[in-house]
Amino acid sequence: DDFTVGEEAYRALSFYLEDVKDLKEDYIAKEAAFEAAKDAAREFVVTNEYGKIVENNGGSGLNAYTSSDVTVYLYNLPSNRLELWAYLEGSRMADPVLREFYTEKDGPVTEERRMRTDNNPIGRLIEQFQNLMFMANGYHHGTIGYMSDIQNISRADCRAYFEKNYVGSNIVVALVGDVKFDEVRKHAEKYFADIPAGRPEPVETFEPEQLGEKRFVMKDPSQPLYIAGYHLENVQHPDWPIYEVIADVLGQGRTSRLHKSLVKEQQIAINAMTFPGFPGQKYETGLLVFAMPVKDKTALDLEAAIEAEIQKIVDEGITAEELAGVKQRARANFIRGLDGNAGMASQLAWYQTYMGDWRKLFAEVERINAVTLDDVKRVAGEIFQKDNRTVAIIETEQKES
Repeated sequence: DDFTVGEEAYRALSFYLEDVKDLKEDYIAKEAAFEAAKDAAREFVVTNEYGKIVENNGGSGLNAYTSSDVTVYLYNLPSNRLELWAYLEGSRMADPVLREFYTEKDGPVTEERRMRTDNNPIGRLIEQFQNLMFMANGYHHGTIGYMSDIQNISRADCRAYFEKNYVGSNIVVALVGDVKFDEVRKHAEKYFADIPAGRPEPVETFEPEQLGEKRFVMKDPSQPLYIAGYHLENVQHPDWPIYEVIADVLGQGRTSRLHKSLVKEQQIAINAMTFPGFPGQKYETGLLVFAMPVKDKTALDLEAAIEAEIQKIVDEGITAEELAGVKQRARANFIRGLDGNAGMASQLAWYQTYMGDWRKLFAEVERINAVTLDDVKRVAGEIFQKDNRTVAIIETEQKES
């Protein structure tokens, strides 16, 4: 209800009201000082200095990315710049300055990456889906974090995270090119010596068995969408090659069952595909089914058709021709993955990181070749259970005029 503060009451409260006013003015002044400090700090930043050094020494392809499992830095340099590479990487990993922290935080991280999720209905759905599917392990949270995380993170927070995780025992380096091992070792011992060895904390929380189907419906004035995820073991599990075979036959490429049935024959989907290892492969993960209906069809229309194709694999398995095709593609992909120094370095680093030994790269084709028709039917029956499934859909909602 409305009320009026009388003269006597105002006198009694005025002391506290002045305190509130002073607090507000103090807050505004501190915010202004903080912004001024950020602007002053930017004056001392040499923009993209690292990239310019690499480029001026004949380097190319300087890039970095972060996934649910790893952060990767990569570029090419002439072999006669090996010592420069060791110096640059040793300095970057031993004592980063983070000069452009505020530029990155207030710019690309917020505007491009976080807003790319917030402003995109597919991004919003996938984020909700991931939060729902994974209850306990590290995949519960997306890589970019939430807006409140980005707004509140400090330079000290980043530094503390770096010192905890960017340590020698947690780093894998792969070099491919015209370099000698002894020379690489000599430079590494000289320039990497200041990187703390560290000891990353062991993983103690694992994803429990899902006890029933989970479903999420997002109403939005956008294209309908269907996503389903089935829990899988991680990439080191003996059944992983079988997961890859199932995903390939079910929903990878134009020869897959989902594409032939939903896109070509029934013409109810624009696309329909599968991804093993969503959102990562290091921990208990998922097989993702992703499909978008044509106009006048809904996500639920696709669900029935997708379930029918999955059930065929559970009941009947796959054909010998389909299995042979997967194995042939695996060999071709293996060869393509080693095409060029960058591809080979990426593959070697991946196998050392995920499998614990880079040599296992050269046994990958044999792992796929060992898969049998009985293996496929057994594993399909294990993973394609309703209680093992999480579903998220976009249900189109008309915009209010």
